[in-house]
Amino acid sequence: MSVHELVPGVLLPGFAGPQLPEWLRAELQRGLGGVCLFAGNVDAGDPDGTARLAAAIRAVRPETLVAADEEGGVVTRLEGRDGSTLPSPAQLGLVSAAVAERVGAVLGERVRRAGIDLLLAPSADVNDNPANPVIGARSFGADPYEVAARVAATARGIRSRQGVSACVKHWPGHGDTDVDSHRGLPTVPAATVARHAEPFAAAIREGVPAVMTAHIVVAEWGAEPVTVNPDAIARLRAEGFDGVVITDAVDMAAIADTYGLGGGAARALAAGADLVCLGNPELKGEDAAAQYAEVTAAIAAALDDGRLAPERLREAHGRVARLAARMTAARTAGEGETDARAPMSVAPDDVAAIGAALAEASDPSAVSALARIERIVDARAGATQAAATRAVPVVDTLRQLAGPASGGGSGVTVVVADRPSAAQRAVIERVRAAGESVVVNVGAIPGGFDAAVVQLGADSRLSSAIVRSWAGESR
Repeated sequence: MSVHELVPGVLLPGFAGPQLPEWLRAELQRGLGGVCLFAGNVDAGDPDGTARLAAAIRAVRPETLVAADEEGGVVTRLEGRDGSTLPSPAQLGLVSAAVAERVGAVLGERVRRAGIDLLLAPSADVNDNPANPVIGARSFGADPYEVAARVAATARGIRSRQGVSACVKHWPGHGDTDVDSHRGLPTVPAATVARHAEPFAAAIREGVPAVMTAHIVVAEWGAEPVTVNPDAIARLRAEGFDGVVITDAVDMAAIADTYGLGGGAARALAAGADLVCLGNPELKGEDAAAQYAEVTAAIAAALDDGRLAPERLREAHGRVARLAARMTAARTAGEGETDARAPMSVAPDDVAAIGAALAEASDPSAVSALARIERIVDARAGATQAAATRAVPVVDTLRQLAGPASGGGSGVTVVVADRPSAAQRAVIERVRAAGESVVVNVGAIPGGFDAAVVQLGADSRLSSAIVRSWAGESR
């Protein structure tokens, strides 16, 4: 096989819709490494549709990785229409690591039955910046060692489901940033990276086979983002990780606005990445086939002019191929042996523990005020940590509770927020000046709000169920 023929094998593109497009079928025949599924590939009205789509992909090329971001909480693809029924990492950070392991097993079973074998989770980011615009409730918390325990536990739970691998992210840590790498280029000092290192080290000790890079600049490591920085990726290898290095989506502004989509992909491979995630073409209305063609052309040009060494591409291709072969063997070995008893939902006792922990973290007066809701204001304008789903189940539930069934009486305004940004603080202050109000925080816990707060830690269907139970008890 010529070196140019290896190019598809190091790419992880997305595509539009719930059917396999012809351009993607052709690339699978050419040896495409993997496919990344997003919410637009999931037909919420067809529970078995995602598994059939994955089967159609593998019918063309059996050793194809099928990946998805399915974190639980605010980031879900399989439940993107209505919101996740699984806890967020922020919620799991309030309970024992044993609960996180059990939830990891549920998550692994769900994606396994959907035909997904490369789970782009969990997040090992330490969210110790309450104003972080992109991580927030996707993190298990602000303490590196507590986060590490839950990252390792979640990875164990995922691994317990045959034929599913975890990919920990976003190395070396996106938790203390005030810039969303979808929209700009964050910079952190090396001291922050050192402070946030333990969850990634724990994941590597746990044997995760894949690590996703963050599009952040570590000032002392040079001016280039980690994803395209050879020194940075060499540091990851020096930490003992010899698995597949996967990029975060190269269509994000932190990479694409500086290097271009194709240029960023070529640079990432040259820097030491093994599998390049192209991103979700539907978010910006991009033509997925054209996007993919741009990337393959740029990588070919980099091979031709020496910016990408053939041996580096062969190394990347080999790592991806070995992981795909291992996952294919595990999946094939488990076919026909589905355990109907394997949990597909979180155990009631674990849900109760999460609810109790959220209640303990909340202001009691704010929880009791849920029985007197008159108005709801969603302060999360523009980019929010819930951007991975269009669903706003907590807001929808609060609006329902504000109806006649809420009991009337002196009304309370509820402000839904997910971080103490200047814009969200301004909304909270304006509402507070007008009358009685409480904040419902669906972001990181505690959240950094100077107000009476109901702590939920996710805008999800699970959070909505907890709100309903509290509101009922408060009446």
